[in-house]
Amino acid sequence: MEFELSFKPVNHSIDDYQYGQIGRNIMTYTSGNFPNLSEADLVIFTVSEYRGFSSVRNENSFEHIRNQLYQLFEGQERLRIADLGQLMLGEKINDTYQLLSDVLVECEQRNLFAVVIGGGQDLTVSQYQSCVEIGKISNMVSVDYSLDLGFKKDSIDAKSYLSEILKIKPNFLFSFTNIGLQTYHNSEDSLKLISKLFFDTYRLGEIRKNIQEIEPILRNADFVSVDLGSVRLSDNPSVIDGSPNGFYAEEICQVMRYIGISGRTKSLGLFNYLNFGDEKLQSEKLIAQMLWCFFEGFFHKMKQFKTTDSDLVRYHVSMRKGEYNTCFFKNKKLDKWWMEIPIININPSLELENCFIPCSYSDYQIAVNGDVPERWWKAFQKLNQQ
Repeated sequence: MEFELSFKPVNHSIDDYQYGQIGRNIMTYTSGNFPNLSEADLVIFTVSEYRGFSSVRNENSFEHIRNQLYQLFEGQERLRIADLGQLMLGEKINDTYQLLSDVLVECEQRNLFAVVIGGGQDLTVSQYQSCVEIGKISNMVSVDYSLDLGFKKDSIDAKSYLSEILKIKPNFLFSFTNIGLQTYHNSEDSLKLISKLFFDTYRLGEIRKNIQEIEPILRNADFVSVDLGSVRLSDNPSVIDGSPNGFYAEEICQVMRYIGISGRTKSLGLFNYLNFGDEKLQSEKLIAQMLWCFFEGFFHKMKQFKTTDSDLVRYHVSMRKGEYNTCFFKNKKLDKWWMEIPIININPSLELENCFIPCSYSDYQIAVNGDVPERWWKAFQKLNQQ
């Protein structure tokens, strides 16, 4: 496909920025000047698609995000970033979904990480659909206070997109994890369904006790969808549907760094942004800083896990008095952990690359004490379900 035909250029001049600022070095699609993608490590673009939530749309508000991002100074390590401008919108919302999916497929085929800044979170469907089109079994992570199942919805929208993903055939969704759940925003039926499907949820309070425990989850994600409403309204007022409780600004920036570190993740969506007239641009400044933290993590991203890596130390562990045996692997340089999940009941429909998943040091400690870590047990059930 022709990338250039899928986007609209934006106004940008490097002379507006100081030496060392991102806006001075980023490759931006301006009129008649499309970036050379062979020179890029990752691409970012905006999608002003709000028909999945309301008819309100303001493409100019995304320029506030660009301006705030471009004003930030680069870190010591520089990435080659291409800003592709604004994705063209289809005549119908399904046309936008398809175009976004096609763009994400092309990005993965070119080995380009894609950062999507939207519009409604229903655009997450396109992230998953791109995995389906490639034929890749995928792990999805959503940073959200709500599961967005929308049982009573007749059509897809920003509050029911997960139901749509679950209905897509063939099914390539191996795992789903929701991070930042606030129970009072979710029905009991939603929580029961997620548990029945062996999917995972991490409540906001649990994460706040030890935010490092979600790093292995994000390390194992193929794509991540962030509802900006998961950040509390006082820190992030320019959002479609927010909550007084949520991640603090510092916490969501840490989450973004974890996403960047993953060597597996291929796309990241930041959704449900909409400026209702905040002249202080508080949300735009926060989103810019979130992206900066992601970029910093992305520069130090990990390579794909291999048991033959010379930096790994292997630990054999017996759990429940020998009922289960497994191996833990520690990367000495990165201080990161993985654990082996034995596959007993092989499902021929799943072509799994391996049975090793990221974990934390606390998982290893639990196993050494003879107990089965919850993360290990859930993965074992998922891999060996009949």
